Amino acid sequence: MLRKLYPHTGKSQVVGITGPPGIGKSTLIGNLSSLLAESGNRVSILAIDASSPYTGGSLLGNRIRMQESLWKSGIYMRSLANRGYKGGLSDSALGAVSILDASGSDFIIIETVGAGQADLDIMNLADTTVLVLAPGLGDQIQAIKAGIMEIADIFVVNKMDREGSYFAMKDIEETLSLDERRKFKREVVGATNADLESYRDLLEAINRHRDFLKGEDQMGKKRLEYGLKWVLETELNEKIIEPIVRSFHENSLLEDSKTNFYEKVENLLENIDLTDIIEELTNRTDD
Repeated sequence: MLRKLYPHTGKSQVVGITGPPGIGKSTLIGNLSSLLAESGNRVSILAIDASSPYTGGSLLGNRIRMQESLWKSGIYMRSLANRGYKGGLSDSALGAVSILDASGSDFIIIETVGAGQADLDIMNLADTTVLVLAPGLGDQIQAIKAGIMEIADIFVVNKMDREGSYFAMKDIEETLSLDERRKFKREVVGATNADLESYRDLLEAINRHRDFLKGEDQMGKKRLEYGLKWVLETELNEKIIEPIVRSFHENSLLEDSKTNFYEKVENLLENIDLTDIIEELTNRTDD
């Protein structure tokens, strides 16, 4: 199905909303998506929720809190469990984005799992990555400077009605001023639930970034590379790695606690002809 839908993709702008847990991402997404819908855009939301490491289950709480109000604005909203997938997304996120893109969404908003310093996968799936922070995070901003702050195109200081909000914006702007490598000048905007008009500044910043990407012919380029890598890894796992691990089980190679798995893997790779495998994958890609 995804293969047949692919020719109909490439029209949506994918906006990733990421940030620490409890920062107000869901509320921000609700307000932003309503503004987009009011302007005549077709909006879809994917909310990634954490799964239990023990049962694999997920409450999908974002769907419970957001769906009823969004439905009234004609906005499609779907929760996905991350099922232990690392990086702040779900293994199903790429396929879901492709389906929503082909279905005619103008904007696809992805809310990541409450993100930490290393949850960076959203940068590969989204055209525009928005990092949500809040006043009082001075030390935390320093801690995440080398991680998630580097991937954001737009920064939002949420809950601007709190004390210290303008100092927080100034801290972020000073941090960004040290990075001169980017062509796009990253923006810092403020937002508060008490003033929904403040979300228009965020919307305008997203539109400016979209115009920049189109001018550089970069819309969707990161997603294409991410998709190639994801499909390749899936094919390699199904065609090579999983059969090899099964053969280890069948031959009782995993029962010996003294098994030198370094040597076994090296011997295994020496006896595999990767030429045929690469040729088959290349032919499948051409198809």
